[in-house]
Amino acid sequence: MAMWTLILKNSSGSDRTITDLGITITNGSQVTMSDLYTYDELAGSDDLRDHVNTGNLVVNDGTSDLSSANGVEYLILHNRYESKDIFYTKTNLQTSGQSSVHWDNIVSAPSFGSATWLEPAIARVVTQSATPPGGASTGDFYIDTDDDHLYKYNGATWDDQGAPSSGDRVIVLDSTAQMVFEFSGSTWDAQADNNDLDAILIDDDGDGKQAQYVYNTSTLSWIKIADVDYGEQRNLDESYDDSGSGAGRVINTDAGAVKLDTGVATNSPLELTEKAALPSSGLAAGQLAVKGGILFVYDSTRSKWLSVQRQYIVFGRKGNTSNQYLNFAAGSLPSNNSGYRIPRDACIISMTAQLDASGTADFRLRRNDSATNISTISVAASLGATDATINVDISANDFLQMYSDNASSVNDPMIIVEIAYRG
Repeated sequence: MAMWTLILKNSSGSDRTITDLGITITNGSQVTMSDLYTYDELAGSDDLRDHVNTGNLVVNDGTSDLSSANGVEYLILHNRYESKDIFYTKTNLQTSGQSSVHWDNIVSAPSFGSATWLEPAIARVVTQSATPPGGASTGDFYIDTDDDHLYKYNGATWDDQGAPSSGDRVIVLDSTAQMVFEFSGSTWDAQADNNDLDAILIDDDGDGKQAQYVYNTSTLSWIKIADVDYGEQRNLDESYDDSGSGAGRVINTDAGAVKLDTGVATNSPLELTEKAALPSSGLAAGQLAVKGGILFVYDSTRSKWLSVQRQYIVFGRKGNTSNQYLNFAAGSLPSNNSGYRIPRDACIISMTAQLDASGTADFRLRRNDSATNISTISVAASLGATDATINVDISANDFLQMYSDNASSVNDPMIIVEIAYRG
């Protein structure tokens, strides 16, 4: 610190006595106080600060006269007037943008975003009940409310883990927001609400080994972040089942498409379990399933499973056509003389019609030699028409026929019927 100089000037019109220092500064005079008193004596004088604060005495730091406020600061212990340019004030530290501290200089503090560790828990229990829960998986725990014992499922029966000790803690998965419960010696009591990034060590994660979990307030659930088995290769089933049921797992492929490559030319990269019946619950557009060797996709617009494979049935006739059945693929066999036989249950999903020249006609799709129309596509003074919204179910062994219903003839009609098999 530089040599400290304190000069007092009195131009107040009256003599001023600094009682606790035993000195009077006469009116119109100045005194170099730092020559007469120590720094501690001057900085500790309440009477001197009062005179400076009221403007009776003016402080000069050896260079210039100071205002009352700066004069008081100049007298404060630790010489804040000289040091304020190299030290942050309390206001600086409390005000955004007025101070900055390099993170490397902060010690004994956790990193931003680090977890807050709770006292360990012995297990994650699926429920607290008087009877064992149904649908249990090997390694599940539950608390029996009759005896407060912890039970673990071995795949066939529930094994009693014995009476709990006071202070034992568990996570109860069916409690509000998966609360931590602690045994008081007589009851299992819910603890404080979980906070985001609370972390906890589980002694037995169902496999007899430890695991670490962190709490996510967005999902109100505990997410596994570490396991003694994580060092080993994990399969998709284990990853899918982390943190409870795997229903509805979402994989975000925002970094590009997922590619399955066996690296072996003779191996299939993907296998879907063949179903005896197509799924009926949890349905959503785009789901895939295999039944009877056919790949089906769920059509949410039509609310049914339809084969990815599509069949296109062509009806047509060369030349002028009016009020008559069309031939197969514009050949010589009229469709009313036979028909296209459907091998399995299906759904008509679209029809298109095309003429050689503009015309008007209704093309009626019929089945099984019946005059009842099951779907119609109309061409009105144009070359053709398309309808991709058709949703007409047909059954295995039905056979299809196409009738041209028009008062005046049209030329070279060609009709394509698209069908998909349904589950």
